[in-house]
Amino acid sequence: MSIIEAELEPPAPPLHIRVRLAGPRDLEDLCDLLDDREHAREQVLTWLETPGMTLLVAQSEVGVLGVAVLVTRLVPLQGAGAHKVIEVDNLVVRADHRGRRIGRRLLAAAVEWSRQRRAVQVEAIVGDVNRGGRRFYESFGFASVNDRLVLAA
Repeated sequence: MSIIEAELEPPAPPLHIRVRLAGPRDLEDLCDLLDDREHAREQVLTWLETPGMTLLVAQSEVGVLGVAVLVTRLVPLQGAGAHKVIEVDNLVVRADHRGRRIGRRLLAAAVEWSRQRRAVQVEAIVGDVNRGGRRFYESFGFASVNDRLVLAA
């Protein structure tokens, strides 16, 4: 065995992940995913109780590993009707499990969930400073669209 081989960590064993809808029973596990522990419970309760918000969790034999927070919006069309847009409001993977494609699994499930609900598009708002997040969504096929106007309240 070479020195290089001795220093390499063994690859992590594959996880058997399933993505499912989150519910109140997931409250503590969801709080553990968030960095801001002081406000985590309030944030998760808001997500769970707000109409139009859906939480998908990635779960394995070790517990909840990530969450995708989805917001359903109806956007009025000129004339009559509306179309459905799903926004990925938040996507979080447990820090000790990042780099294992859990975020991609969650995002794929979110897109499929959106298609099943006949959404016309899935959006993710990523700030310019979050280059890693932007690359993540772009690698999945998301494209920048500059038709959104924003005013700070």
